[in-house]
Amino acid sequence: MQNHEVKFVDSKHYRGDCRRHHKRYPVVLPATLVYNENEGVVKVLDISMGGCKMVANSHCSPHAKISMTFYIPSEANAEELVACSPIHALVVRSHHTSNDHYIINVDFRGALFHEHGVEKLIEIHKHQTNH
Repeated sequence: MQNHEVKFVDSKHYRGDCRRHHKRYPVVLPATLVYNENEGVVKVLDISMGGCKMVANSHCSPHAKISMTFYIPSEANAEELVACSPIHALVVRSHHTSNDHYIINVDFRGALFHEHGVEKLIEIHKHQTNH
């Protein structure tokens, strides 16, 4: 009898889609990342109800707990961005790129509330990817 359990192996061909419970939506948007009491701006590349992928200027250790703040368009002026409530996340993967940046994948931790802005960002970008 063979064990058909799927092993998770990081490689250039593995995208992680087989283990995700939530569809990720491509985005390009800023967020604030707090790691080891240092705050910086990152560029989010995709987002789901369970986590996101981003580009950062510095490394975050896998299994580190971080805090992120997303920004959504203002109701009064779509050109202005409004900060949402911070959300906690766990770093799943962080790797260095050839252009001296880091690609960081995180899973959100704790309850996901409307105030975190994740649902709103998915709603906005879900409609953009369907057109």
